[in-house]
Amino acid sequence: MNSRKEEKRVENRIKACMIDDGQRKVCIDPALPIMNLLGKKYTMMIIGVIGNEGNRKNFNEILSDIPLSSSTIISRRLKDLVNAGIVARRVDPEGVTYSLTNFGLGVREGMLPLLRFLEKVEPI
Repeated sequence: MNSRKEEKRVENRIKACMIDDGQRKVCIDPALPIMNLLGKKYTMMIIGVIGNEGNRKNFNEILSDIPLSSSTIISRRLKDLVNAGIVARRVDPEGVTYSLTNFGLGVREGMLPLLRFLEKVEPI
């Protein structure tokens, strides 16, 4: 009996994770780890800032470009973004710089339609 309940739960989960865009169904589940990261404080701002003006910034540039930010949280988010493959960390004689990976550039590009839409609507 537990097996049948579990099968039903899996079946319902599959239905719940799908979004029908008219042409095909897209599953939400594979995107959840990245979406959770994007929802953390300063993450989307960091992606935006790094991707502006040449796609390379050092820590202090990122920190100064995000008003009222905390160096501790910015540092933590950069580590999270590097671990997720969104940001590359480069150490050279001039210091440490951060840039968006190809995956990160794609994530940044994918954020733009949602952000443009949200600019037009009333805040919650």
